[in-house]
Amino acid sequence: MEINTTTEFQLIYPAFVMHKHWEMPDGFNDRLYALAAEDAVANRIQDAGDGRNVGDDTNHLGHLRHNFLMDRQDPAIAVLAQLVAAGVREYLQLAYGYDHSGEIAMMSDTFWQRRALRENVGINAHTHIQTDIVCTYYPRVVLDADCPNTSLHRGAVRFYDPANVGKRLWPCNNPDAYVGGWYAVEPRTGSMLVFEGHVPHDSTYFEGEERMCIPVLCSLKLPNSHCKAGLAEILAHQAQGGSHGL
Repeated sequence: MEINTTTEFQLIYPAFVMHKHWEMPDGFNDRLYALAAEDAVANRIQDAGDGRNVGDDTNHLGHLRHNFLMDRQDPAIAVLAQLVAAGVREYLQLAYGYDHSGEIAMMSDTFWQRRALRENVGINAHTHIQTDIVCTYYPRVVLDADCPNTSLHRGAVRFYDPANVGKRLWPCNNPDAYVGGWYAVEPRTGSMLVFEGHVPHDSTYFEGEERMCIPVLCSLKLPNSHCKAGLAEILAHQAQGGSHGL
């Protein structure tokens, strides 16, 4: 029996992770690390009532909302912003075939993890749900020479299925798809991880003296971006018209 058939196959709602490594000139990472260390210390939570607090003062991850890229003026920070812009544009091209020529708004925190202060415990799982793309740069990663060669000891960044499905029971032989329990990337000095803000991720404990990571939260400026206005702005604008409403 001959049966005519057609098949359509579509990848839907994918998530992507890009690991880019920059071989920066001598001195760049050390300078950026020094600036980030100053920033991390200066923006630790001091007052539980400060409205800028993100988290609390019970652990080293709590910090003040600020923008590292704007709080200091230094050539290394200018270069970092340009690296981030290049990384975001490359990600969009690789993932979506989209050549973004518009502006990219950026905000950055700094996270300094030191074994001497028992901070080398990793970072708990989280998302950046209001951020289009996250671009995290690592100017310094120092692991012990005898650190075990496992992701659970080397500070791997782990990405989880946004749909919360994860591992399938059948084999996956598609080189372009990953369906394990989590996708792990081990950052090293000069690493840049680029991914979309809705993707859940964390990082593991690491056996080493310290690690500095600089996550940069990026929002794309697009012609069809939301154009929200605050209530005060709306009322001020509407006051120019007639006296209607409440």
